[in-house]
Amino acid sequence: MPAVDTGLSAVRDAATSALITLDMPNRRGVGFVATPGGQLVTNLHMVAGCEDISALLADGRLLQVEQVIAFDEKHDLAVLQLPVSNVPALRLESEGLLPVEGDPVFILHPAPGIPPFLLETRVRSEQVLDESFTFLELEAILPEDVSGSPVLDATGAWIGVATCAFADGRPVTIVIPSRYVLPLLERTDALPLSTLGLARPAASRQRQIPTHSLSLLEGCAPDVLEEVAYTLLRAIQLGAPLYNRGDAAACYRLYAHTAERLIRERPDCPGIQDALRQGLERCARLQGADACAWALRDTLDGLLGVIGRWLQAQSALAYRAAPKAYLQ
Repeated sequence: MPAVDTGLSAVRDAATSALITLDMPNRRGVGFVATPGGQLVTNLHMVAGCEDISALLADGRLLQVEQVIAFDEKHDLAVLQLPVSNVPALRLESEGLLPVEGDPVFILHPAPGIPPFLLETRVRSEQVLDESFTFLELEAILPEDVSGSPVLDATGAWIGVATCAFADGRPVTIVIPSRYVLPLLERTDALPLSTLGLARPAASRQRQIPTHSLSLLEGCAPDVLEEVAYTLLRAIQLGAPLYNRGDAAACYRLYAHTAERLIRERPDCPGIQDALRQGLERCARLQGADACAWALRDTLDGLLGVIGRWLQAQSALAYRAAPKAYLQ
């Protein structure tokens, strides 16, 4: 699953400018700006029940989201309103055409501490759930933190929303087509954020992702945190496809090897070492490679979450401290 660079750098740059990182109590998410008026699209399951959402824009601004335009439980979609307008937005595929089986698509992948990168995958199949819901299943199995990212065609137009889901107990990555988003964007009523408390997104696997305090990262240098985040993200990118192919044992071994290596090589980050040890100790009390793979995935996601919050805080502070002339 290669990262795309040559020939699509302009597409990546345009998409990056519209990508939004969402910070909520006990979780982080991603979305994208779909209109210059500041309408933000994401998956409903990422924001359901949240009454405190901060949005980090690509230019470094950290804004408080206070309004909901609409949400759609059946299609797992939510449209929020940013408190600003005239913001970079993605270009919609004008004819509403979806790729077909075998066609390439591109997903903007957020990653803590490094610029988002464009991942190429292909359409595995078109799935018809019923007469009111058709979606695309992709070949790649992506980390859950990609849910809400825009899916682009080869021209750079957005065609849908990347969504990490489960089918028959296994993770899959699907594309919810843009045609289900458009009616939500046409609504004009602004509702309070508390409206999300009424949303009931589809249930998914029960996760036990730890929520760490930023104090866990005391002693870690910024460049070390970025390196650790990349190592964790890379392990997930390699481990998730192994799990999806039915080899939970190989997935677990990969995650365990990554944890053991970081414990061995990162004495300068004692909090990260302790969190990884706790994850391995949890596995020792579980039975079966499947349960152990998910336990360590929870451990890795918990660390990515706290590293992401720390890096986001540093980015926001740097933006606020910058002189006006620099911002212009």
